[in-house]
Amino acid sequence: MATMKAEPPAPETGNVPGQQRRRLRDRLLEHDTDNEKLVTEGSLCNHLLLLDDDVRETAAALGDIESYLARTMSLLERRDISGRDLELLAADMEVESKVASLDDTLASLRRRLRVIAQRLP
Repeated sequence: MATMKAEPPAPETGNVPGQQRRRLRDRLLEHDTDNEKLVTEGSLCNHLLLLDDDVRETAAALGDIESYLARTMSLLERRDISGRDLELLAADMEVESKVASLDDTLASLRRRLRVIAQRLP
């Protein structure tokens, strides 16, 4: 069976003119909200800080899960693959904690977005 390889997505850029092109995940891991409408609203300050944390933590969890998937794909492509290799990868419980972390941080992010939305004029 032939496999088709997708073209890699074009690099994404930030909204700042002249900003160096960076991957979305890199930007998420360094995210700080600087939208003037949001940061000038005093009652949102703590929520924005927590929202930025949620964005970064969610991106980190996604990266860890993606890493597990990359290890899986790499293992499946090896000519010397063994059942033991697959067992070890399947027994990796770290990915379970990353999925739980992703679920938690994503839920927190969504709650925080709702709070901020309700406080905006």
